Amino acid sequence: MAQSSRYYYIDSDVMLEFIYHDQSEADKYKIEVDDNGSEVKFLDTVDGDEFKTRHLINELGSAVVNFEVTSVSGYLAVENFAARTLLLQNGKTYKFDLSALENPSLFIISGANGIFNYSSTTHIASFTPNQNGNIEYTYDGLIGGKIIIDNRANPLFADPDENTGNDINQIIGRYHGISIDSEDSTKHALLGYDSTGYYEMFNYINNNIEWKGGNEADLIQSQSDATANINYIKYDTVRLHLRSGFSFAARNYEGFLFEVTTERTSGVKNYLTQLVYLNTSNYEYSNPKPFMLGEKLYTKFIDIKVPTLIDQNTEFLDRFYGDGTSGSSDLNPSSNYGINFKLIDKLEASGGYDYFYTGEENSFTVSREDEFQDFTVAIEDADDGDYFKIYGEKDNSIGAFEAYVLNRISTTSDDIVVLYDVDIYEFIRTSEIKTFSTTYTQYESFNDPIVFRPVIMNSSIASNFSIEVTMRIYNQTDNTQIVKRASLTLEQAGRYGKKLNKLKIDSPNQLTEVYNVLPQLAANKLISGFITDSLPRSVKYVPAFIERHNIIASKSTVSLIGTGENEGIKDVEETETGEFKGENETEILVPRTTSYYKFVVAKKKSDDFEYLSFDNAERMVMVFNDGKTNLKFNNIYNKDIDMGSGEILFKITESNAIKISGMNTNKFYINLYNGQEETMVISGKFKII
Repeated sequence: MAQSSRYYYIDSDVMLEFIYHDQSEADKYKIEVDDNGSEVKFLDTVDGDEFKTRHLINELGSAVVNFEVTSVSGYLAVENFAARTLLLQNGKTYKFDLSALENPSLFIISGANGIFNYSSTTHIASFTPNQNGNIEYTYDGLIGGKIIIDNRANPLFADPDENTGNDINQIIGRYHGISIDSEDSTKHALLGYDSTGYYEMFNYINNNIEWKGGNEADLIQSQSDATANINYIKYDTVRLHLRSGFSFAARNYEGFLFEVTTERTSGVKNYLTQLVYLNTSNYEYSNPKPFMLGEKLYTKFIDIKVPTLIDQNTEFLDRFYGDGTSGSSDLNPSSNYGINFKLIDKLEASGGYDYFYTGEENSFTVSREDEFQDFTVAIEDADDGDYFKIYGEKDNSIGAFEAYVLNRISTTSDDIVVLYDVDIYEFIRTSEIKTFSTTYTQYESFNDPIVFRPVIMNSSIASNFSIEVTMRIYNQTDNTQIVKRASLTLEQAGRYGKKLNKLKIDSPNQLTEVYNVLPQLAANKLISGFITDSLPRSVKYVPAFIERHNIIASKSTVSLIGTGENEGIKDVEETETGEFKGENETEILVPRTTSYYKFVVAKKKSDDFEYLSFDNAERMVMVFNDGKTNLKFNNIYNKDIDMGSGEILFKITESNAIKISGMNTNKFYINLYNGQEETMVISGKFKII
């Protein structure tokens, strides 16, 4: 069963998406129950009785590492994104796992905007920002990135994967509600909220004499017991999509209460979450991929992870649904998820304690597992051409898929259509850019694949691209739908560029063959035989300069025009262009400010010239070396720079320009690097101005 979703309209401003985890890759959905994961607490509604109603509360471990840092092609990569810009929240502590770096102690967060510490024992660095602003993270020899500190950060960039969204957090306004009055089911105690400024004095579960359940000490004890005895918990995800411009205050509500319950064999219900969102709360995420459904635009969402009911760890079941002894769980084996969405009519402070009252509510059941788990959407790289096939399957059969749809249409009054939303994302260094989006609709011939050929707009600089498909089996009669998703990532951006690759042949009637010749040594005969017999039959064409005769280059001073931090998508504007010159004749002017230089490299042939291709070079390097100081600058990948036509772009920052001005040389070199060694392409002169 792949990851899949079911959608439910639960309010005019809220749509629920229940995301079932992929059982074939269950390890991805495990979260450890310890200081490196998400710890759990159990709140008993009857103190000391584990078999009455219980509430689950999560708490993010204090030793959770938010970011893993590695190196990729001369860049620092955070969570596999090179030179990623981090959006961090003022006052929050972030941790960086540096163990993959060769010398972790060289990782530095510059500036005086926070407290930075590094442990040489754990190779973990921590950073607590305490002042808004822009700073950088750096590492000697690698290109780092920027950090933006603000009062509120986007959790998609800042929150760890272990965060379940089911904790109590007063800073962002995430509270919990518990029903406390058997005669008035609308009255709830508001846990975590503080209207008086004396929270400890008016802590409801500690001090209110009407409460018969556990207190804070019991919560801490259950947390210790769970951490010691539960290794992990598997989670499904509930996502509450919020309509663009939503406002509960405008509808005269204070917010909402969202509950997910499960049933025990005794009929008692346990609560997997009892989340409260108030008009003052701000823990919703901005959706990077907003979508329209039912004529409504959804731009934000709230994520809550809830323990799955399928193939769950028995260590958790025996403690949350039992007394902790093996086999004591009384979870109903056929229990589904109970969903309760209740709008909050009124907040009230009485006797110092905080309460709220609910009004309009929506209650329903969500199946414990995907009822349509045998449906999938496939993206197939066609074996007879450069295109893709997109189609739906049932039980891995496109024929069975069509049979299901036709049967629904013929035996019911349902009008069924199948929609395929196709998006193309191109990966350009630090950014994932959406460059294409379309929707295909099938009213018939459901066993005919959609034939699709993408056009990669930035094929010369994109490292790879992905095709993301959302298939919706849409029932036009009752407005319900089955949603399945699939994605395919390929490292063949050039294959699907705006222009098809062309091979230049000097004469169409003459076969051109190119050989790499080994010296006539006996040992090399053994080597060549070994290579022929054992290596896979794949070829990567990489330029290598064996001779540099008649190599020429032109240089231009350029500016990058555009907003944002990504240099790869800005417009390149030439402010001064030079002529083609030979070895040691090309000259650049280096001011003591940040500058960009564009070079075009070619090989002179009689009265004409032929551009050199650097398409498959790992990187190009600009070198300044006077014997004491050695400065190297990797080329910048940009949408306007065609490396296949000999174009290369370099950047020299102000600080490096100052270093260059103090060097005892006036020469620079442009080298080609292909993983093991550098080969000089051309040299030139520079002058400090």
